[in-house]
Amino acid sequence: MLDHDKRTAILSLHKEGHPVRKIAKDLQVSRNSVRDVLRSGQSQVPGIERLTPLDAHVDKVRALYVKCQGNLVRVHEELALQHQVSVAYATLTRFCRDQRIHRPDPDRVVRIVTGPGEEMQHDTSPYTIEVGGKSVKRQCASLVFGYSRRLYIRFYPRFDRFTCKSFLTEAFRSMGGTCRRCVIDNTSVILACGAGVSAQVAPELEAFEKRFGFRFLAHEINRPNRKGKVERPFWYVEKNFLAGRTFKDDADLNAQALLWLEKTANVRRLRELGASPQELFAAESASLVPLPLYIPEVYVLHQRDVDAYGDIHLHDRMYSTPLSTPVGRELSVRETEKEVVLLDGSTELARHPNLTYSTQHESVLPAHARPRRHHKAPDVVLPQEAALRTLGPEAVHYLDQLKTQRPGRAYRYGVKVIHRLIGHYPGPDILRAMAQALEHRLWDVKRIESVLLQNLAQSHFQLPLIPPEDFEKNPEFEKGAATPPPDLNAFKVDTEDPEGPDAHDPDPSPSC
Repeated sequence: MLDHDKRTAILSLHKEGHPVRKIAKDLQVSRNSVRDVLRSGQSQVPGIERLTPLDAHVDKVRALYVKCQGNLVRVHEELALQHQVSVAYATLTRFCRDQRIHRPDPDRVVRIVTGPGEEMQHDTSPYTIEVGGKSVKRQCASLVFGYSRRLYIRFYPRFDRFTCKSFLTEAFRSMGGTCRRCVIDNTSVILACGAGVSAQVAPELEAFEKRFGFRFLAHEINRPNRKGKVERPFWYVEKNFLAGRTFKDDADLNAQALLWLEKTANVRRLRELGASPQELFAAESASLVPLPLYIPEVYVLHQRDVDAYGDIHLHDRMYSTPLSTPVGRELSVRETEKEVVLLDGSTELARHPNLTYSTQHESVLPAHARPRRHHKAPDVVLPQEAALRTLGPEAVHYLDQLKTQRPGRAYRYGVKVIHRLIGHYPGPDILRAMAQALEHRLWDVKRIESVLLQNLAQSHFQLPLIPPEDFEKNPEFEKGAATPPPDLNAFKVDTEDPEGPDAHDPDPSPSC
């Protein structure tokens, strides 16, 4: 389509009397296009009207959009069910954008220009970072000065009011002063209630404001562009600082962040401002609110009881107490960013390094180390052992070896088992059994009685053996053989008589 300049040139050349062919050749357009412009007689570019199937149903689409609470998927379904209007989903979304149904027109961003030392902005953003070979979540706290855009960041495992005051204190020290206003979002970390102009700062943060001479300003709801100067650096932190870097622990993470601020973030030239943040900060530093002469260390106070092991627990970490501190005593625990101080009333008991951001789980000071107590049983000779040792050297040798092989309770039990044999068996037999047990390294004392019984059976209860060829000369055998031997001839069968003796005599009687 020809633009406004060419259409104006065609009309002007035609009025001067130039033919269509000459105009088309000089302007490098087709003759039909020249004729269309001359036929219309207008230099304005005509608009293109593209009709869609939804042009006749614009009121229905608006009503369904309100009814379906802005869900275009449901609007697409209801159009087909209720009004039999079947169009592609992409056609519906394009139609809603063109008719300003889907969302209102975005507001233009207002450029906020502040003078030196007038405004600073603070915010936090979560990141998933690989620290020590593990993926962990960290909160990146950021503070940026509105005039110079100088940036300060630190990473924390969690961000609460104590951490917020600690971060801002370190940031103000790094900047060398503060601005008169600090723009924040409507976070409960700083605000007690309300939002925007009706926001109420928490009492402890109000005292923090007075100490450093500035005021918090919460932006209105749904107006995040008010603090866009601190929002933009978060993308830069993610794409530049965190990209391709590895960190050993949280201390290494924050150390590399400070180095990155000094070498990269605050010295790069900003195209919008025509200078680097460090150069602009040199002009802004004279307008900052100076720091107070004395800045007390930020701390939070806890109450903890001493457990049975003499430790107190804070944030899943254990800290030792002096040996003189009784179990169950309630102590005041003052936590700072770097130390944990134990107080008994106004008396300071100990100072531990803060392990909240460390991989250690227990802090024990050298003066608090508990001596290990070895509960060793006293070496007392049992009465049963003394009685056994009086039997002879065999018993002494066996008991000494048994004490080495079966110390402690097993030895005392074995002595009692052997001592029970004294009342049932002679002493020499017991000594002989113990000597055999020592020879065969038999430490199961219950088997000593079996050895003793076996020895007694062999020496006292073995019956004499009689040779089998002399049994007929035994008096008992001869006494039982007084009856004469029976005559067995009558029972002999005649081999010549096939029928036998019972064939002729019906009632044969044997002869004695």
